[in-house]
Amino acid sequence: MLVTNIDDLKSQIATIVGTDYGRYKPYLKTAERFLVRELTGQELYDLADSNEVLRDHFIAVVAHKAYIEAIPFLDLIETESGFAVASNTNIAPASTKRVQDLIAGLEKRLSELIEDMLEWLETAPDEIQDAWKASKVYTLVNDNYVRSVREFRDYGSFPGSRLDWIRFRPKLTIARKLKIEPVISKELSAEIIEQIRDDDLSVNNALILDDLRYSLAAYATDDPATGDSFISRVRAFLLTHPNDFPAFAASEIYLAYLALIERDTSDDPVHFFGV
Repeated sequence: MLVTNIDDLKSQIATIVGTDYGRYKPYLKTAERFLVRELTGQELYDLADSNEVLRDHFIAVVAHKAYIEAIPFLDLIETESGFAVASNTNIAPASTKRVQDLIAGLEKRLSELIEDMLEWLETAPDEIQDAWKASKVYTLVNDNYVRSVREFRDYGSFPGSRLDWIRFRPKLTIARKLKIEPVISKELSAEIIEQIRDDDLSVNNALILDDLRYSLAAYATDDPATGDSFISRVRAFLLTHPNDFPAFAASEIYLAYLALIERDTSDDPVHFFGV
């Protein structure tokens, strides 16, 4: 385990004052599983002992996640007649609001720690980056035109935490698959996402990426009119410069569009693909 004693926890969480490490251990195990499943993948996790900065990022995330999960249960004990609240007559219990405020503050801090870790990974030593980018988790985290909640907020509103962002990711995927790829083609979309992952975005793809991101953000936040406006700009650019986008030019979407033009079967052929 990454957090192996109470002092490690106290170094991260100021409100911990006791000495009983065991009461947190189940939540630490759950938090480590969260780290591996949602953020790092096993390959990167296995390198924790090889880099002190990486390990420190992991410990901070795990400690905060574990403590957030533990808080609702820390004063509960089971009796033969049900659950009771443990109390100490020398210490006044915290109000429900103060506990809720503590959890909200910890969740905000956890969100920041996750973002800091992900940003550090983008410039980490090669061995660490290779392990990170080889994992299935990396593919899931970077399976769209934006790579982080901070990047998303440059294009649309997202008031939630990084934990909310993890839950929000499927909505981004749905917006891309149902609203954007029917316009630009799956082939071009996949090419752009791969180039973003590899930090090797082509000059031509860079010309349309901002509009794709604005469109994605709008669709995912239930603003279809704005999404339509931006994807229409992309569509018009692709139709005007198909040779600059070989993946699009070779796609079934563009070939079908050309067939429609040749047959002259519609007064508004552009309606065929997308908006």
